[in-house]
Amino acid sequence: MLFLSALAIGMITGLQNVSEVPTTESDVESTTDMGLLEATSRAPTPNDFVNVTIQERPSMWDVYLNHCPKWRPINHIFFQTANVFFLLSFLAPHTPSGLIWLRVALILGCSFSGLWAWSVECYLDAVVWNCVFIVINFVYFSVQFYLLRPIKFHKDIEEVYLALFKPLRVSRLQFRRVLMCMRNVRQLKCHELYAHEKVTKVDSLSLVLSGKLVVSQNQRALHIVFPHHFLDSPEWFGVSTDEFFQVSIMAMEESRVLVWHRDKLKLSIMSDGFLQAVFDHILGRDVVHKLMQVSETMSVSNGHLPNSYEEGEDKPMLVVKKAGDGPGITALLNRQLQATDPNAWRLGRIDETDHETPV
Repeated sequence: MLFLSALAIGMITGLQNVSEVPTTESDVESTTDMGLLEATSRAPTPNDFVNVTIQERPSMWDVYLNHCPKWRPINHIFFQTANVFFLLSFLAPHTPSGLIWLRVALILGCSFSGLWAWSVECYLDAVVWNCVFIVINFVYFSVQFYLLRPIKFHKDIEEVYLALFKPLRVSRLQFRRVLMCMRNVRQLKCHELYAHEKVTKVDSLSLVLSGKLVVSQNQRALHIVFPHHFLDSPEWFGVSTDEFFQVSIMAMEESRVLVWHRDKLKLSIMSDGFLQAVFDHILGRDVVHKLMQVSETMSVSNGHLPNSYEEGEDKPMLVVKKAGDGPGITALLNRQLQATDPNAWRLGRIDETDHETPV
């Protein structure tokens, strides 16, 4: 719009400089300068004959096309280099790295333009304006460069990101946003309870970083939770923070658990439909995995955790004492351990001969 306004003003000014052409040839002496007619008149004499000459007024295109009958020499190399960098800034792609490209090209272009104005043309105003442009673009460049810095996590957190979130195309920036809702990383000793049945409130979302935990109900083992699996994924769906766990969760060995504040996490991802879908997918898949484990365990028999475990005594981790409980429960739970860790049976000796039903 500014360019069109300046063009219109120039056209009007140019047309106003075109004077009326006189009708008598005898009293006109004209000189041509820049394609325009400049008329001067003298007093008429009685013997002069009057001749009427019709001459067309020059068009606005003639005014502008003939405005520069002779071009000046090509500008300095600083001027040419500045415009090359401005051209490169126009070619920057619309990506985070493209914004860096844009700002760097503008900074270099303004720098060479300022050098040209300072050392060649000696235009103080042009130098000042280019310095202002350099400062503004440098600030934007610094902010964008800071946002693009590599985001690194702790080793255990990095493994969680690579195993669960990166395959679903969650960026490191989005995952860092999720980690901002983290409450703490809880250390659990062997046989330490993480959640007590009908006592502990469901106010968190917990992910096992290392170690193994067993989930039980009424002292009956249901399934085992391994690293990169959630402890309370079933409670994520339809359970409020005022309700209590319906199961007990106990560490089978020294374990580390990543604990999120559940309400804060839900509020954080509520505005991001993609992250909300990712969590629903990951937790839903985890719930299905747990249901399959529980179904397989209950189809064989019911595991039994003796009261001595709650007291912290060092005894076998899973024991089935009743002869009528079935031959396969301990082997089944032990197979869950071996499916992830072939050496897991060394954590506690399980003597199946004490509880197998004679054939």
